[in-house]
Amino acid sequence: MNNLLNNATHFVVAGSGLSGLSCVRYLLDQGKQVKLWDTRPHAHIPDTLTIDVVCGELPDNYWQGMEVLVVSPGISPALPAIQNAAASGVQVVGDIELFAQAVQCPVIGITGSNGKTTVTLLTTHILQQLGINAIAAGNVGLPALDALSLKPEVAVLELSSFQLETTVSLNLHAATLLNVSADHLDRHGTLDAYRAAKQRIFFHARCAAVNRDDNETLPTDSAIPVIQTGLTECSTGFGWRGETQTILYNGQPILRMVDTQLVGLHNALNIQASLALVSVLNVDVEQAAQAVKTFKPAPHRCAKIAVKGGVTYIDDSKATNIGATEAALIGLGPTLAGRLILIAGGDAKGADLTALKPLFDKHVNAVIAMGRDGKVLSDIAANGHYVATMPEAVALAASMAQPGDTVLLSPACASLDMFKNYQHRAEVFANAIQELPA
Repeated sequence: MNNLLNNATHFVVAGSGLSGLSCVRYLLDQGKQVKLWDTRPHAHIPDTLTIDVVCGELPDNYWQGMEVLVVSPGISPALPAIQNAAASGVQVVGDIELFAQAVQCPVIGITGSNGKTTVTLLTTHILQQLGINAIAAGNVGLPALDALSLKPEVAVLELSSFQLETTVSLNLHAATLLNVSADHLDRHGTLDAYRAAKQRIFFHARCAAVNRDDNETLPTDSAIPVIQTGLTECSTGFGWRGETQTILYNGQPILRMVDTQLVGLHNALNIQASLALVSVLNVDVEQAAQAVKTFKPAPHRCAKIAVKGGVTYIDDSKATNIGATEAALIGLGPTLAGRLILIAGGDAKGADLTALKPLFDKHVNAVIAMGRDGKVLSDIAANGHYVATMPEAVALAASMAQPGDTVLLSPACASLDMFKNYQHRAEVFANAIQELPA
């Protein structure tokens, strides 16, 4: 793709969220002519914006004279108006493409259905502990273009499938596709299309961190050098010794899970992925492993939030798809002494929730479900219950649980059918626990 910042002057930014507004600021700073379009008829637009703004349907001939459309991740490029722009000769890109054409420092890229926020924040933490000015950006919260002004020594990008599908020229020192499971099928249409979007992270990657036990994580381009991770022992790359719960590097113990603040086998893989990614920057891997010990996991990702009446409550509200809940059940199930009660449900986004039945049968003693697609979950569980609200779910779980048991909120679904977002879902969960009798 030609250099947009050198060769184009007239830009449209689609979307007035965090990434959209960061694009507007960045392009104005570059001296470009910018218009803003929000697909929502009644979108809230900051009063400080003095550029041309359209909300809802576009007027005739809107694309005339426009050269580049920068689409925010939440807006599908398949929308008719965006297809019309492309047909009119307008280049359609995302903010990550603008970032790719401007960034000067090494970039590490992380994608996957699950675990990418943990790996992004952990990778950044390791580098910072080693004295490197690393900045986490992208899907993790800070828009990528805003990160440029912070002048990082290394940029660590969490990349969603939505961001990758509009990115062409992102050069990565190291990239990883952590895993692939059914997600966002309401946007991508098929699992194959979703998988293809994820694979775009490897288009210009110098090295890939891959799980030797999961072929889905391999680049389709076999010429890309790989560093292997996995839950098996191996004499090269990163591995796992189950009997001592220890991460290995080139066959030698390097980090015990008990010395970290992360739990579950899925997090053992996340740690290995982070170590593999930073190793590409020629850091001392043993020092990098020591830095993992001081990392605190992000909220709502398999985080223990309360022990009440001898019952442990775990918040995994960020598990907004089947794969995330699979990872939690596989990672936690074998490590628990007591029974496991699962609270789940919400909007499955077109995914087949019945795929969870084998894990329910193996690891879960009771399923309490709610939300738009929750009835599917309660129906497939041997001991399933459907409730209307989160407080009802917590109260029922508490009535079932005995000292030593665990109640896990891991919904396998999006939250927007009942809550503002997954953080709000977690807040209601935590409040309901606090309301339980002591």
